[in-house]
Amino acid sequence: MQHFPELFETLLKQRGILPEEQEDFLSPDYEKLYDPLLLPDMLKARDRVIKAIKNNEHIVIFSDYDCDGLPGAVVFSDFFVRMNYENVSFYIPHRHDEGFGLNLGAIEEIAARGAGLMITIDCGIANTAEVAFANDKGIDVIITDHHKPNPTLPAAYAVVNQNREDSDYPFKGLCGAAVAFKLVQAITAHETFGVKPGMEKWSLDMVAIATLSDMVPLTGENRILASFGLSVLRKSPRPGLAALFKRMNLDQRTVSEDDVTFMITPRINAASRMGMPEDAFKLLKTKDHEEAERLALHLEKINNERKGVVASVVKEAKSHLAKREVITDVIVIGNPDWRPALLGLVANSLVEEYERPAFVWGRSGDGTLKGSCRSYNGHDLFALMSVTGDAFVEFGGHAGAGGFSVTLESLTTLEERLSQALPDLGAGLTEADVPALHIKLDDIGDHLWSLVSRFAPFGMGNEKPVFKIPQAEIKSVKRFGKENNHLELMFNGGVKAISFFSDPASYSVLLTPGTRISLLANLEKSFFRNRPELRLRIVDIVES
Repeated sequence: MQHFPELFETLLKQRGILPEEQEDFLSPDYEKLYDPLLLPDMLKARDRVIKAIKNNEHIVIFSDYDCDGLPGAVVFSDFFVRMNYENVSFYIPHRHDEGFGLNLGAIEEIAARGAGLMITIDCGIANTAEVAFANDKGIDVIITDHHKPNPTLPAAYAVVNQNREDSDYPFKGLCGAAVAFKLVQAITAHETFGVKPGMEKWSLDMVAIATLSDMVPLTGENRILASFGLSVLRKSPRPGLAALFKRMNLDQRTVSEDDVTFMITPRINAASRMGMPEDAFKLLKTKDHEEAERLALHLEKINNERKGVVASVVKEAKSHLAKREVITDVIVIGNPDWRPALLGLVANSLVEEYERPAFVWGRSGDGTLKGSCRSYNGHDLFALMSVTGDAFVEFGGHAGAGGFSVTLESLTTLEERLSQALPDLGAGLTEADVPALHIKLDDIGDHLWSLVSRFAPFGMGNEKPVFKIPQAEIKSVKRFGKENNHLELMFNGGVKAISFFSDPASYSVLLTPGTRISLLANLEKSFFRNRPELRLRIVDIVES
């Protein structure tokens, strides 16, 4: 029997799920993934990899350094390990010194390794000159990428990207690691190399981490990949993941999408932000338990260092913004002393604080001004940068996030130009567009959780339901955490609501026992210290 039938229908309606799509959405089916050969150039890419393996060519996997590219590289590492193919090496660029994508110095080194084939993961789509240079060096290049391409594609042997203009692939939202996984799927379906069919599914833990980390929509194929990938993640035999979970006090058997995005992703990304991307790659692929423990400890350390540096830059940025008379519709802020590798996190903080898109720039190792941007409220950043394209030396990314480089001269007008262009692009759904989901305190229980969890995993394009609970009387207020910077409210019936890094003074209503409030919150199940607890995560508090 379906509890809360009206709420169930509302949740479906909010997500635009038609009656005929309901079964596919609520019961993701691995067998309903699209045929990899529908991707452009996939047949050429598949056959070229098979030829390279059979001819024992040296293959180099060139991956991006973030939490999409690195898991994608591990997908290929798994693939080669399973078939005992050893004539392969990996190249992960240094974020600060080399920047995003291919570069000529890297291709020189790859040529020196004797590579006959290079496969890119989560990058390459904009590297026309670098691919031409690789061709001159006698290296065939297969690009697997998901970023939106420029009008002219690189002259690679194959360009596998669902976002090509000539692509008929039915789903456009795959992340880089998912495109890499599709290539592995295509190869193993055609040539097993002695590996038991279906073994590639054990790499779905990496695809899930990448899909959840990379701000791609959790709809269509991504919902299938994330759902099955989380199942694999919960029983993955990787020593590196086990060591990471142990250090984070997470029970692997109950890992959720929130655990990935708030706990795992920052630690993997910290490696590249602090100049050591290989450490995250080694952690995820290692079979050695001692190495896994050592690398997990190291990632924890550099993640803590990263937090300190980012907090310092955010504080400085907010101090500068506080002195401005007007905050424009798009924030552009930077400092030549800021390190571009960390600026995506700074942009996230500014978006959260000022509720508008943010472009944050610094100076890279080669002296160029580079930065990261993050979106707000559904604005398409790639479209925004495209209509102001002459303001950038180069740019790339997708709707929610991107990277760019600029000249000092263009910075003088960049904020004004972006702010003027923003209104013409429109935006996604605002909170006002989504009908409120009204519930009572005594609705909160296992039946409601059972309903909500059917819509998981949550993420971009499938956001967590926000419930409104009017006239909720506060029974107690408590601060908790080492620095007393988290908030806990208790209500009738033992219902608990929490908010991390939250100051009671930041709400428009005084939080004291006996006060009645209107609470906006998500419903979640915590497994802290292996104790399951159903609770509310505060989104906002308003006067009742």
